[in-house]
Amino acid sequence: MRLEFEIKRLLLVTLGTIIFVLGIAFFVLPAQLIPGGFTGIATLIQYGLSILGLNVNIGLVILIVNIPVMILGLKGISKTFVYYSIYSIVLQSFLLGLLGENPSLFGQDLLANSTLGGVFIGLGAAIALKSGASLGGMDILTQYLALKLQMSIGYIGLIINTGILVIALLIFDVQIAFYTLLMFAVTNQLVDRIHTAYKRVRLDIITTKAEEIKSILIQNSVRGITILEGIGAYTNQPRNILMMVMQVHEVYDIRKLIVGVDPEAFITMTPVRHLNGKFNRVIMR
Repeated sequence: MRLEFEIKRLLLVTLGTIIFVLGIAFFVLPAQLIPGGFTGIATLIQYGLSILGLNVNIGLVILIVNIPVMILGLKGISKTFVYYSIYSIVLQSFLLGLLGENPSLFGQDLLANSTLGGVFIGLGAAIALKSGASLGGMDILTQYLALKLQMSIGYIGLIINTGILVIALLIFDVQIAFYTLLMFAVTNQLVDRIHTAYKRVRLDIITTKAEEIKSILIQNSVRGITILEGIGAYTNQPRNILMMVMQVHEVYDIRKLIVGVDPEAFITMTPVRHLNGKFNRVIMR
């Protein structure tokens, strides 16, 4: 069962990476827009090198700028999460290097390029996040800094992307900066809608194997569990309902543990808008 989940995770990360790369290669870069995160930093570096007369492939630049963050992640946060991120980064570098320069599918229509570029990037990132992985160094760096500095991951990411946008405004014209901002907005909205708009969620697990599931979750998670008794309305058979609140990135591995014990368990996920009481923040797995 574990192998099946890991194969599924690998396929989802691959799919998310391919969609992300298509957005970068056919909408963002041809329109001279600046992606967010480390891909955006790599784009700015490539632009600076081109001014100096050095034409370096964007895939190679992405790989180089991510190397220090990969090492940092292996030392500072969960290795499983970093391993999948490294795989995605290497695949991005290879595919972008393979695709090279591409004409924009919409010519000089910046609105279409920024919107569709944001859709592809957001969709790719959401698929990777939903599978418990990441598309690159930004997620590794923000999580590492958040743990070290006790700051919000979203706040750190906002600072980095704001810096990229300011540099884009200084280098390029206002129009490019505006459509880059539009692309950021589309990407973030799509990630929120597909992945979740909230950082914490509640899982309700309806099962006939409550004790076994409780045991394995207590061994492999720091989350508390509340168990309720229930009866199936159709079958009149007794059921237990396990309630847990966790961070979004924990859901994939928690679900894997549950299904490994009871493949027939009925699991629902609900966003948590407000939380009062002790709640432990944990790093991505």
